[in-house]
Amino acid sequence: MYPKSHAPSFEIPSRAVAFLDARFVRWLAHLDDVDAPSTSLTRAHLAPALSRALDQAYLRRPLHRLYWYTEADDRAVVDDQTVRLLPAEDGDGASLVRQMSADIAALVAGGRVDLLVIGSDDDRLTPVIDAAKLAGVTVCLLADERALAMPRLMQQDPNWARLLREADRRLVIRSADLAQALSADGQGLNTGAGGQGAGQAPRRAVDLDAQLQPVVDAWWTDLPGDDRDALQDELPALRGLPPEVDRELLLRGKNALGRALNFHEKRSLRAQARNVALGLSAASVPTGDEAAPAADRDPTPDGEA
Repeated sequence: MYPKSHAPSFEIPSRAVAFLDARFVRWLAHLDDVDAPSTSLTRAHLAPALSRALDQAYLRRPLHRLYWYTEADDRAVVDDQTVRLLPAEDGDGASLVRQMSADIAALVAGGRVDLLVIGSDDDRLTPVIDAAKLAGVTVCLLADERALAMPRLMQQDPNWARLLREADRRLVIRSADLAQALSADGQGLNTGAGGQGAGQAPRRAVDLDAQLQPVVDAWWTDLPGDDRDALQDELPALRGLPPEVDRELLLRGKNALGRALNFHEKRSLRAQARNVALGLSAASVPTGDEAAPAADRDPTPDGEA
């Protein structure tokens, strides 16, 4: 038995682990926008960007590892990062939720981590987030500057806002800084609340709505009355759109734009379709890439519609 004053210390140092959904991170950084400049992407600067954000949030922890969940293998080798490849047909994000939840639960059960950084807008992660908090782990959810105006975000994207409220902290990195972190020369990032006003929709989101609204209007006009009534009854209980409706809308959008829709455009198209079907006015709903509920994951893989 050691004397109390000379007992060896077995304390485990505090450390953080990040779990990032690649599609969500690209969405936060506006990298799928039509008018976004083409850039060579890299994951090498992501961990330093997160570490700086943690420092600025007074949550200084060494970032032990970063898990990157993606459908496309970039074949890059980055120290202290683990790539989790998801099936390409994971349109609704179910595989992502299962894999990320299993990873988080395993780390929390091991007791070797005291802070999690989660980059996702899927509210199906709420149970595993709650379990981690009950285990004494601090949970941070990655967000852009919109999280600095939560009352506005509650109106614009209520599902995402509710998920953000489940976190102990909102780890805010400006969209422009996140885009820079993903670029090949991503250096000297300045995380914080500068630039575009918090909660303001970028101008391209308004242009996007103008492009897609005629597609939604034409779809609704062509829909038989009985189908309209059935959809109005069904939608309030759904997280997104029925699969057959989603496929038709994406095909119409593809034909209208002459190409497959990107992640932002799909979110906007789905949100506008719900708004039209439910009779919501433009003043009461969000616009553009802030519009779609967090759960409106992609039921149709890219390239199929």
